Amino acid sequence: MTDGVISRDKPRPPASVTNMGLNTIALGCLLVMLAYLRYRHQLYGTGPGQLPRQSEILLLLGSVAIPVVFMDIVVLKVHRRATTGLDWVAAPSFDLGRVVTKLLGLGLTLGVIALAYWAFSEYHGSFYDPFYAALRRFWLPLVIAAVGYVSIVDGQMVAPRDAYWQLGRVVLLHPGDARAADVANHFRSWLVKAYFIPLMVVWMHGEASKLISFDLAHAEWSNLRAYDFLYDLIFGVDLLFCTCGYILSFRVIDTHVRSAEPTMYGWVVALFCYQPFYSLMEAQYVRYSQDYGFGAWLGGAPIAVRWLWAGAILALITIYSLGTVAFGVRFSNLTHRGILTNGPYRFTKHPAYVTKNLSWWLVSVPFVPHTGIIDAIRHSLLLGCVNSIYFFRAKTEEAHLSRDPTYVEYALWMNDHGALRFLGRWFPVLRYKAPPSYVAPLKAPLPPTTEPSGPSKTAPPTAPPAEQQPSAT
Repeated sequence: MTDGVISRDKPRPPASVTNMGLNTIALGCLLVMLAYLRYRHQLYGTGPGQLPRQSEILLLLGSVAIPVVFMDIVVLKVHRRATTGLDWVAAPSFDLGRVVTKLLGLGLTLGVIALAYWAFSEYHGSFYDPFYAALRRFWLPLVIAAVGYVSIVDGQMVAPRDAYWQLGRVVLLHPGDARAADVANHFRSWLVKAYFIPLMVVWMHGEASKLISFDLAHAEWSNLRAYDFLYDLIFGVDLLFCTCGYILSFRVIDTHVRSAEPTMYGWVVALFCYQPFYSLMEAQYVRYSQDYGFGAWLGGAPIAVRWLWAGAILALITIYSLGTVAFGVRFSNLTHRGILTNGPYRFTKHPAYVTKNLSWWLVSVPFVPHTGIIDAIRHSLLLGCVNSIYFFRAKTEEAHLSRDPTYVEYALWMNDHGALRFLGRWFPVLRYKAPPSYVAPLKAPLPPTTEPSGPSKTAPPTAPPAEQQPSAT
């Protein structure tokens, strides 16, 4: 019995919104594309045959997005899921007035975002130049695609008067047609995109440059140059899948935002971990790095020891990156876009947070008394503070996702079957508790374990409903 819900006898968690195997195929496509771009770089260098950096990034993003979307549609039939809110069986009900109204709502949304970029000094200067360059290059195709997308999807929607339509009605001076909850969730969802997409695009330029031009000619067993490349590669994979997730938020492939984080607390602990907020807080309060990593600490140790330590770091961040790969093109912070229960999420609810935080201890070794034991204690406490932020992030995400019964069922199942379930027994605060509003599904009696007595045998009963796999959508 787990918090009033029988779950121990269930053989597996609820079905996942994505398929880890299919996403791994996309990962393979990405690695092949990266190998091709590295080959071109070696062939042309900075000569006339070399592709522009923006084109290289598009090829890398496409090598992730195209396979994932194709396999999601062909294999998983995501476009036919009820969660899309679309009905492809019914004849399209195209309504020009409704489409125009939605486009007005989209225009109002983008106008608010553009105003924020213009007003906030954070978005001035050269840091965001790659993002603005991408906008200048693609704004016209994006506008044309938006008109076509809204026109097609609107005609198939079960409930077409969505937040875009409601905002369009506000523009047309009919504010009574807008529902506060829908509009608030709409703007929170777009705030996530407006904040993270520029960061992802900028970081992609730097990361792509390193991955494509990294020189492995001098990588040997006696040095850790191969480790440096693999470290960048693993985080580059994570960044590429993240970027695709933020960009490809579409109802037609069931990757749209169901809900965005509704609490200020959830936003604060999440944004603490990203620029520009993290650099401000890190410099003043939680600077745990000693500028003395494991390479310097183990500089005099045998090379096998250094590689063993480096290998542990690579293993941890690989799990972290696979946690992002598991999303396919659904990743984004502060949002609910479907429940994941496979890949690394089959073993723990927060594989990325657990492994990334552990890797920081191994990379920065704050516990090493490089400048004295007092500094080592202080640096360890500061990294512990950073770790605690991720604990709070995990808790706010659980509270948000717990509005979906599928997540509650998954989290309760993990209490008994997760790889870290022993921590919940030792520290009850880590054990998931269902919200009071959750109603457990009724469980039919289990079939008999022995054959019935008598001269004749009855047919075995069918599997109880509670043992059937619920849909994550």
